Amino acid sequence: MLDPDDRQRGPHVVTDPADADCGLREHRRRETRRAIADAALDLFERQGVAATSVEAIAEAAGIAPRTFYRHAGTKENALFVDDDAVERLVASLRAVDQTAPTVIRAIEQAYLAHIDAFDAEPPASHARVLRVRRLVLADPDLLARALARDAEQVQELTTVVLHASDHPDVDELRARTVVTAIGTAVRLAYDEWARRAERGETVSVRSLYLQVRSGLVDHFTGGGAG
Repeated sequence: MLDPDDRQRGPHVVTDPADADCGLREHRRRETRRAIADAALDLFERQGVAATSVEAIAEAAGIAPRTFYRHAGTKENALFVDDDAVERLVASLRAVDQTAPTVIRAIEQAYLAHIDAFDAEPPASHARVLRVRRLVLADPDLLARALARDAEQVQELTTVVLHASDHPDVDELRARTVVTAIGTAVRLAYDEWARRAERGETVSVRSLYLQVRSGLVDHFTGGGAG
């Protein structure tokens, strides 16, 4: 029980050494992955994907090749290895009431939180996203990896919805349809943001997402029916 002074100051948090070690390891993991992604981005831009080796990326990132393989696996994946958005999204879903409708709502809210964080990022972060996008659109192997990541994300989130559902009407097709619809609306919003950003226009991803979402709702509720 806290004494009055402690209650006034707020609870005194005693850090478990094991928790501190875990936090330090996670920080190092993120730093390593960001170094790999930055090195891959720079090398791919300068000399192309085909001419860039795993060894060159590892050297530029200041790590051993075996460390690269542990984190990235392939040079194509190196460009995306620091993106942990899906990990964080899935982790946030574990904190909500585990029923399918609640989880589906939470998926959209988690995406919106990610979008808001992106909109608040500085111009340098947005410029980096555009650099990655240009590379992906220009290289078939990077594009294939990006599309595979999208498919993996849909499968992971579909599995989360299915595990949360005790309703007989929520089968895999329905769960996949809803998850894919939300994810597609998000991707369309980011694509439109990038298209406008390349022209020097400024617009929030959230506003674009809400436009896409509204268009889909209008269409499927009869507003856009022929």
